[in-house]
Amino acid sequence: MDARNVRIGETGLEQLIQWLRQSGRPQSLEALTQQYLVILKELVRVEEEA
Repeated sequence: MDARNVRIGETGLEQLIQWLRQSGRPQSLEALTQQYLVILKELVRVEEEA
């Protein structure tokens, strides 16, 4: 992969933090990872549509 083609877009960390705060309780690493993947998939889908 050519580094000139790599773009860093929205990371989704703000959304993950918001989700974690809304849950109101500690989450497992597995739950955090699953939710983060959901967020990233949505971000990719939105960017592909743009």
